Amino acid sequence: MWSAVAGFSPRFRLWFVDLCLADPTRFFRTADLRSRIDSLMFLGDDYRGWLGRPRPLPISSGLRVALVWKLFNNLSRFSVCHFRTDVLSSPVVGSMLLQEEKRLPAPCLPPDGPGPEALMVSNSRVALPEGRTFAQASLCQFYHALQLASKANDGKRVPEDGLCLPLRTLDPECLVAADGASVLARLLEHCDYLIVEDADLRPTDLVEHLQTFSLHTLTARDVTRALGLAGNYAYVLCPRGSEVSVPGERLW
Repeated sequence: MWSAVAGFSPRFRLWFVDLCLADPTRFFRTADLRSRIDSLMFLGDDYRGWLGRPRPLPISSGLRVALVWKLFNNLSRFSVCHFRTDVLSSPVVGSMLLQEEKRLPAPCLPPDGPGPEALMVSNSRVALPEGRTFAQASLCQFYHALQLASKANDGKRVPEDGLCLPLRTLDPECLVAADGASVLARLLEHCDYLIVEDADLRPTDLVEHLQTFSLHTLTARDVTRALGLAGNYAYVLCPRGSEVSVPGERLW
């Protein structure tokens, strides 16, 4: 649609890099898209090892854009953590209906109970300062048991008050190539622009990575709100001086 409005027909050379390639050609089966593809290259490889090579991509012959879509969150850390309800924001407590014991399996699942539809087990993500948890009110006792089991050998007591919740946090190592370089910087050595959409890469995580690797030659813009995304974050990165007019907040 954009190219039609601009009055030209772009041609694409595409590279797919993934450990397990699930038929990428399915995205290009319509006649209009297929007619615009010059070549498709599929690499079954770990992206960190691939970017650690001296020349992962051939020299570009035109505009090159890298797209990292829901990749880093596949390597996120998962843990069960204890939270006091007085430090959780009221929207978190309210949205999860954490105080309603009727949501627990014991009152929901007996023959005379309201049934499994009364359970609150959702994959809806809830933001916390430490990362993201899930709206799993009916499983709070299950996660408490997991916390007890994980702490059994270290002698640490798990408080009885508060809540035990599953927590997902970004693993910073997912942004580091096999040779120790920044994955983001390495991509921008070979591409003009980098677009990232990810569930766990928060703005603070991105800025911390850019600071750690002193990537002052790059710029980063948060376009999450501009795209109307609720479950994921989205960013546009490019070398400093190559910025284009993109709506969103300048992060770096």
